[in-house]
Amino acid sequence: MSKIIREGFAQFCKRQQAGLLVVGEIRKQEQKDKEALLDAQEKRFERKYNLFYENLDLIMRHKDEIIETPRYANIDAHYLLEGGGLYVGRLATSRQVNIAGTLITFNLKLGTLLKIWEIGQFRIACRCGETAVIRRFVGTPLSGGSSASAICPKCKMEIYVKHRSFGKYFFFASEKLNEDIEMVVKSLIAKWTIAEAEHHKKYAEGYCKDPKIANELKDDGEICDLETLLQELWQKELEEAAKA
Repeated sequence: MSKIIREGFAQFCKRQQAGLLVVGEIRKQEQKDKEALLDAQEKRFERKYNLFYENLDLIMRHKDEIIETPRYANIDAHYLLEGGGLYVGRLATSRQVNIAGTLITFNLKLGTLLKIWEIGQFRIACRCGETAVIRRFVGTPLSGGSSASAICPKCKMEIYVKHRSFGKYFFFASEKLNEDIEMVVKSLIAKWTIAEAEHHKKYAEGYCKDPKIANELKDDGEICDLETLLQELWQKELEEAAKA
C-alpha cells in the first residue's frame, strides 16, 4: 500500500531548490509530450487528407473493389469527413474507449465512407458532368438547416450545398460509425471464440499444455494504409494500360 508523506513549506522549497520535480511539473511534462504528439498527428492527417482528395478520381474508379476488399475497406478514414452542428457538437468519426486499461480506438472506415457517398444526401451533380461528394457540413437540428461543401473527383471543383436536412447528414453518418464499431467488436468476439475452440482441440489431443488461449488468437494480418492503397491502384491501372 502506498504511503502519503506530508512535508512542510520549508522542505518543499528545499526540494525545488535541489532541482527535484514536483508532481505538478511531472504532469505538465506529460501533457506537453501529449500535445506534441497530437500536433504531429494533426499534421499527418492533414497531409493524408490532401493526398486522398487529390486522388479522389482514382479512388472512385475503384470504389466497388475497395468496398469488396476488406484490406482496403478497413483503412482508417475518420479524418476525411467533417461535420457538426449547434447543440450536437462535432460529428464523431473516431471514438476511444478504455477497456481494462487498454485504450481502443474505433475509426470510420474507408469502405463505410464510400457507402455513405452512395446516398443522395451526400452527392450532388457537378457542371462538368461528374458527381461530387460531400466532405464537410455544418448546421443545426433545431431548424434542420445546413450548409455543406462537396468536391468533384474529376475537375476538383469545390461545390457549396445549402438547404438540405442537417439531420440526414449528421445522424446518418453517426450511425455508420456505430456500425463500424459493432463490426469490429463482433469480429473480435468471433476470433476469440475460434481461438478457444482451437486451444481446446489441441489440449484434448495433447498438443498443447499451455493454458493461455490468447496464444491462439489470430489477427487480420498487416494493416493497409492510404498510401499503400494508392500505390497499388496506380500500379494496377498502369498494368492494365500496358495490356491494352
